[in-house]
Amino acid sequence: MLNQGEILTLNDNKKYSVVFSTTYNNKSYVYLIDQDDYTNTMFCEYDNENGLEEVNDSDILENLMKLFVESQKN
Repeated sequence: MLNQGEILTLNDNKKYSVVFSTTYNNKSYVYLIDQDDYTNTMFCEYDNENGLEEVNDSDILENLMKLFVESQKN
């Protein structure tokens, strides 16, 4: 599992900060923000075999955003 605060360099050669990580429906997800362009964000599914894959499913994104917002209230 990737942890909040980790910095990753993706295949676009940009550095991203992990700002949120969670498990949803038995899968691991992370919320990434580009360190040089804070408007460049993405949710990705993560596993040790396939690495990161950007989430494009609107239902999953909606639920992940709710989890992220809820985590910020604490």
